[in-house]
Amino acid sequence: MDAIVRELQPEDVPACERILLALPEWFGLPESNATFIESLRRLPALVAVIDAEVAGFLAIETQNAVSAEIRIVAVKPALHRHGLGRALVSRARDWCAERGVRWLHVKTRGPSTPDPYYERTRSFFAAEGFDPLFESLKLWGPADAALVLVRCTAPPVAAQLGGAGPRSRRHDV
Repeated sequence: MDAIVRELQPEDVPACERILLALPEWFGLPESNATFIESLRRLPALVAVIDAEVAGFLAIETQNAVSAEIRIVAVKPALHRHGLGRALVSRARDWCAERGVRWLHVKTRGPSTPDPYYERTRSFFAAEGFDPLFESLKLWGPADAALVLVRCTAPPVAAQLGGAGPRSRRHDV
């Protein structure tokens, strides 16, 4: 399925809101949805477009000079497993790398509070190269474990400079 991934425009926000409403298994809390929609008005965001229609979106929140969070990613339910999420995450990684942001992370529901929908989410991010960093029962509360997943967006600085990494042993005599 050919999609174009581009920067979100203000006129895309209503379509993004409709996508959220179509995903109550993941986005079933009206207060949270309102916060997500508000974030699309202030954060860098991307949309996947098919036939001039927004089919998915992703927002990025920079945490510091080397770390950014995928604040939200969502794709129309009928288009799950068609590569749109992958395309959005790939472009988000590129966006980060272009700006020198080395770490891209995302929070999702953790395995300590099982849910089949979030198992799919964790599998998706694992397939995209994200590794679990930690799980917290305090961040969102004991009934909703928060799992932080992280992925490097760029090679280590030493590799970029062509130098030996910190573990190499060079013996110049």
